[in-house]
Amino acid sequence: MAKINVSLPDKLLEEVDDLAAALGRSRSGLVQEAAAEYVTRVREELEREQRRQSIDASIAGLRALAEEVETFDGTAAVRADRDRDGRRAGTR
Repeated sequence: MAKINVSLPDKLLEEVDDLAAALGRSRSGLVQEAAAEYVTRVREELEREQRRQSIDASIAGLRALAEEVETFDGTAAVRADRDRDGRRAGTR
């Protein structure tokens, strides 16, 4: 396990020590856990933002495609099928 030197404001170090004592943990263990949780949270936020951007890009691409594609009237298509088959609306 690597060891590092980190500078913390005196007040923050005091709070870390107080919390570590209250939880029955070492200062090192508390800082290690806090850093791991922070890294996980930031990664999740970045992934969520990346997914959001990917979804937005997909939506924009589909909207652009929709502008190129001829509109489709489903009701008119059903009527055309019925007319072609010699059936009238509401009959079987």
